[in-house]
Amino acid sequence: MEPIKKSARLTPTKPTKNRYLHSPNHLLADELSVQLNDRKHFGFYLKIAGTYDHNFLRGLVGQILENKNAKTPGRLFAYLIKQHNESLKNPK
Repeated sequence: MEPIKKSARLTPTKPTKNRYLHSPNHLLADELSVQLNDRKHFGFYLKIAGTYDHNFLRGLVGQILENKNAKTPGRLFAYLIKQHNESLKNPK
């Protein structure tokens, strides 16, 4: 049997926080870029997170992820944001 000291060292450590994600907008932008598999456009998601309601954006991402036909979910997200803006400018 192992001594207690040795087994205590094998316990998982607390996950480290990313020091660059310091605001709710940064956290949401990271979440969106990871879920949509589009890490290189983090700046775009950061701008969107600062502009729109966070619940609206999470709902939009949920709809995109449910759609199995979306080959480029990041591009679809940008398109849907653009459509949302146009619908606000030109209500029918």
